[in-house]
Amino acid sequence: MKIYKYYRIIVSSAFVLFLSSKSFDLYAKSTFSEKIPNLQYSSNGKYISIEILSDDIIHVETANGTTSDIKLPIYTTPMITSQNNFKGPSKFSKNGNVIETSNLSIFIDEKTLCISYYNKKLNYNLGNICPLNLNNSTKTLQINSTQNKNAYGLGQYFYDPNSANGDWIGRKWEPGEFGNTFVGFSGGANSKIQFPILYALGNENQNYAIFIDSPYKLSWDFTNNQAWNASMWGDQLRYFIIAGDNLEQLRKKYLSLTGLPTVPPKKTLGLWVSEYGYKNWNEVNAKLNNLRQNKFPIDGFALDLYWFGGTKGMGSISFDQMNFPDAATNIKKYKDQGIEFIPIQESYISETAFAPNSNKSDYQDLMTRCYLVRKNLQNCDPVFFKDTWWGSGGMIDWSNDSAADYWFQKKEIPLINMGINNFWLDLNEPEMYDANAYYFGYNVNGVLKNRHSDIANLYAFKWIESLHRGYTLNQKNSIFQERPLFISRAGAPGMQRFGAGMWSGDIGSNLGGLRAHINNQMNVSLSGIDFYSADTGGFHRNVFDGKDIQKLYTQWFANAVVFDFPVRPHTWVGETDNSETTPSLIGDINSNRENIYQRYALAPYYYSLFYRAHLFGEAVTPPLVTLFQNDLNARSNSSEKMIGKFLLGSSISQYDDPIRRNIYLPEGRWLNYHTLDEVTYNGKTYIDYPIYLGNNYKIPLFVREGAIIPQMLVDDKTMDMLGLRSDGSKINDLILKVVPSNNKSEFTLYEDDGHSIDYKSSKYSQTLISQIRSGNNITVSVSAIQGNYNGMPLKRKQSVEIAIPNETLLSININGSLLNKCTENINENCWTQSSRNSVIAKLGYIATNTSTIYSFSLKQNGSNYSQYNFTCFNSTTKTGESVYILGNTPELGNWDTSKAIKLNPVEYPTWSGYFSNISSNTNNIQWKCLKKNDQSNNVIQWQNGPNNTFNSVVRGYGGNVQGSF
Repeated sequence: MKIYKYYRIIVSSAFVLFLSSKSFDLYAKSTFSEKIPNLQYSSNGKYISIEILSDDIIHVETANGTTSDIKLPIYTTPMITSQNNFKGPSKFSKNGNVIETSNLSIFIDEKTLCISYYNKKLNYNLGNICPLNLNNSTKTLQINSTQNKNAYGLGQYFYDPNSANGDWIGRKWEPGEFGNTFVGFSGGANSKIQFPILYALGNENQNYAIFIDSPYKLSWDFTNNQAWNASMWGDQLRYFIIAGDNLEQLRKKYLSLTGLPTVPPKKTLGLWVSEYGYKNWNEVNAKLNNLRQNKFPIDGFALDLYWFGGTKGMGSISFDQMNFPDAATNIKKYKDQGIEFIPIQESYISETAFAPNSNKSDYQDLMTRCYLVRKNLQNCDPVFFKDTWWGSGGMIDWSNDSAADYWFQKKEIPLINMGINNFWLDLNEPEMYDANAYYFGYNVNGVLKNRHSDIANLYAFKWIESLHRGYTLNQKNSIFQERPLFISRAGAPGMQRFGAGMWSGDIGSNLGGLRAHINNQMNVSLSGIDFYSADTGGFHRNVFDGKDIQKLYTQWFANAVVFDFPVRPHTWVGETDNSETTPSLIGDINSNRENIYQRYALAPYYYSLFYRAHLFGEAVTPPLVTLFQNDLNARSNSSEKMIGKFLLGSSISQYDDPIRRNIYLPEGRWLNYHTLDEVTYNGKTYIDYPIYLGNNYKIPLFVREGAIIPQMLVDDKTMDMLGLRSDGSKINDLILKVVPSNNKSEFTLYEDDGHSIDYKSSKYSQTLISQIRSGNNITVSVSAIQGNYNGMPLKRKQSVEIAIPNETLLSININGSLLNKCTENINENCWTQSSRNSVIAKLGYIATNTSTIYSFSLKQNGSNYSQYNFTCFNSTTKTGESVYILGNTPELGNWDTSKAIKLNPVEYPTWSGYFSNISSNTNNIQWKCLKKNDQSNNVIQWQNGPNNTFNSVVRGYGGNVQGSF
């Protein structure tokens, strides 16, 4: 392939700049556009090559040498998707050593080859980036800027068990021997997985991103705010500088380089129960039966290594016929019940592993084909791991596409034929390796890269890529029309475009592990991975740090149903006396069930967010700073996350306190998602909020003004994410929850068959929903469905619930016709008061190709209510006794002990209760804790001392008030 460029030569005494008409032999992987300018400089035995990919993205290579050493286009690693999407800048000019696009001005220092970037659009300096130590094996990019206020991204790194901060300022990212590695942390073992995408924030909207396109070991040093250092191996430094209006836009542009994620199978958003491990079908059946008996929906089970015979079968990737007989038949039977499987796989091949009906081990087979990682360059002798925990053997060379394709044909296709389309990829940092090993490798501008240092950080990526390639090459076969998902312990930027997500490794069962996972969710999201989860409840329970593992499990499970994909409890069975993972058998069962119901009810919302990730590069659970970048209180807060743009969840990692302290709510009006009570009218406030709703443990979840939340009906008959029900019914109702706003808002509901790759051919539907408030009138519009897919309903029921705290409904009109109130005999095509804070308009079957306009007329209530949480500490009781509160207002009983209000022993001996009917703007409200006999009005004990007092707020949530015995 030849590339011809216009030319111009400028010579000065210090440096040479030229755009060449010379033809180049193209060894680089990427394609190149004639519309993309390339500029080359050299000085003092060093060169720099610059490609202007767009107005906001600049590609740079720098190394020892002269311009004669430059290969065009600049090489890109497999992490980068095709550059054909880049058409060059809309405007380009060069004046000496100053280059300009419509948005950027770039200055190249002719002596140091440092590059200064200036954002013309937003009028600030991004920074000055200098190549250092180019003569050394470890080279450095120094990032100098007075605007280095916050730093995010860089992949997965467990560094602090005591906080969920998220900001890299003042810290170092220190890699393993070759980069990705598996290390101990807080009693568990977790992976450091490098995603070399850095987001830098300055004041307000001052921001930029740097993506270092290197497969080599990288370290980052943020201990000096004026000069950050990124150090790496490799002969060249190659990176992209990315400018944008805000953090959200920077992430989208990063994904334009590494690829947009696929849409996951809908079932993988649900509950998948796992343990290390189920030893036979009977053990799976026992757990499934218990879940069904206790009315838990579930979508599948993850099978650890016993499915292929345990460690003696490492690498066989075939069902153990003794303990998992008739696999194909059983998998089909489970699928009819809504149950699928994610079987674990590893890259290590035991010499004792035999494929079914074969007298030749897989190890021998791969060794003779030269498909294993090798000890030397000259022959096929494999690297041999002797007497490890999984046995003795070698490891597959995923850098060899022929080896990977052969393994897919031999091992994966039989599984896919059975109905297995979900893959759990383990140990692939890789956990074990030979530092001196040889691989098949890859070429960089004609130079073979085939040592472990060249491959280590691409090892998992190449495995994932090979699985995706196997599906793509076979997609004309009907069985490959199913949508695969890969959950991996390691990876690299770009893995998301193959349909891969990550989990955080063998995490310790303690608050430190949970907090660090919560922290990683922030930076992993900014690294482009939306599908991310932990071993819910913790893998290593022998390092539990509390008094009751049941409470930790309930808390972790509650976090997971809001933030993790999938929800997947997992632990090492037998490591402790209590190694249960099934949520109907451990923890607070009622809380677990209510929380998983919430996850399934929100399925249409979550699924639409994954569609937006696929179509537009939007994050599913963006960190708070992504959407509130100018709010300094959001910048060092990874314990709270948005779910889309409408929900805010506050994670919990604490014992013995029913209150989540110091939750920050950004600017705007926020309501309690569960009760629709108004929490704050203006936002930008910290609150202490209860983590129990009644007796059920709940993550504080808030809904933003203007929110439009599509939901699905979930009850005790719900079996899975695709709507399978125990009574055989099919419910496709469109259920909406809306929080009105004076500012118009919209949400697009995306729907498809939930499992096939048809969506890639645009076989999905879109329903646009909008709302706008004007005075006391609210309009909610539901468009006709656009698009179609296999199984799309032609008609369905609709219901719209609107949040109206402190207001009363006067009337509802549907397409201009008055809607009557529901009665005992009429429950469709009518409206009902669903709670004090909401009304629901309920319509019968409506053709999906028609639009509906809901018009709500309201009036303000004469008096408002505020909400408070009451807590009584040190409240020990005997059987038949409980703790109550009593006060001087009607809603607190007017000191009449027969009207005392009972609290819940949620963190015994702490009792707590949330009350939403406290009169607003009232001074000197007095109250006390007391103990009473449950069967009589007999007061056993009053709280000592004077009465507790507070003045209620004008509106919203007033906080937690407390007393103590």
